[in-house]
Amino acid sequence: MVTISDIAKELNLSISTVSRAFTNPEMVKEVTRKQIIEKADEMGYQVNMIASQLRNKSSKLIALVSLQPRMSWFTDDLLNGAQEYVREEGYEIVTLNAHNAKVDSISICERMRFAGIIIAATELGRDVEVKRSKMLPTVYVNRMSEEGNNILTDDAAGISDLMDYLYSIGHRKIGYISGPENSLNSVIRLNTFKKKMQEYDLPVRDEWIERGEWMAEDAREAARNILSLPEYPTVLVAANDQMCIGVYQAIQEKGLVVGRDISVAGYDNTEFSQWMNPPLTTVSLPLYEMGQIAARTLLMKIEGKEEIKKEQIVRGELIIRESTRTV
Repeated sequence: MVTISDIAKELNLSISTVSRAFTNPEMVKEVTRKQIIEKADEMGYQVNMIASQLRNKSSKLIALVSLQPRMSWFTDDLLNGAQEYVREEGYEIVTLNAHNAKVDSISICERMRFAGIIIAATELGRDVEVKRSKMLPTVYVNRMSEEGNNILTDDAAGISDLMDYLYSIGHRKIGYISGPENSLNSVIRLNTFKKKMQEYDLPVRDEWIERGEWMAEDAREAARNILSLPEYPTVLVAANDQMCIGVYQAIQEKGLVVGRDISVAGYDNTEFSQWMNPPLTTVSLPLYEMGQIAARTLLMKIEGKEEIKKEQIVRGELIIRESTRTV
């Protein structure tokens, strides 16, 4: 690993001069600083941002604190959006996992003098679930914090767009497989489904509505129950894409073909949805955009700008694929 000492030796400069070129560039002559930067690039030197900010009051590190048990596609997509935005402003993002109760992520951020924190979760919630920072600016993704600066998804709009599309291609017999009762996202999506059915003056048939636990196996059993009825829907809507895997399996077990004999639609636009057979019609969870908005909002807080919205709602996109057909 290339060190500051190596660069200093190559340029016949003092170690302190090379160090100041990275930590306090205004204290080094422009010609010398340029030589140091060029030599550092040539040698493949990378600034240790954490060590640098521990020595200085100014911080250029932001923490993305995930409330999930493990890092996932959710964290990755959110991080990509946030990271692209902050890098243009000279910041970097470090990801931390707050799910482990033994690790106090907020205290870590405060001790290391991070510039700010983005707290994120896949499940919409009213509580923060981690200790709040009294020192650092904070923005919340998929959390409804009382202190505000919440970045939320528009689940109601997503289901509305999907239902409008299904109605437009002739579907009048629509079944629904919901997520768990204790999930706010699940409740919003199910209530919106029922509301749209009433708007279309279509019957909400209890036997065509089942509940799962976001997982494929639960949805498989739920779809089996619906498909065992004397009459079943022309389309099954599942509350997330993961559940659609189980729905596909139940349809195939019955000897039917998805997208020909019965349509299927999901929600989230997870990466695998486009590779399902047939590719899945779904609504995107706009994580990349939410990451960018969260990053922009946090930098505004760091810079002390006023009139930051307490709540920003981001709408996903309806993605039409071959799993739905006209009837």
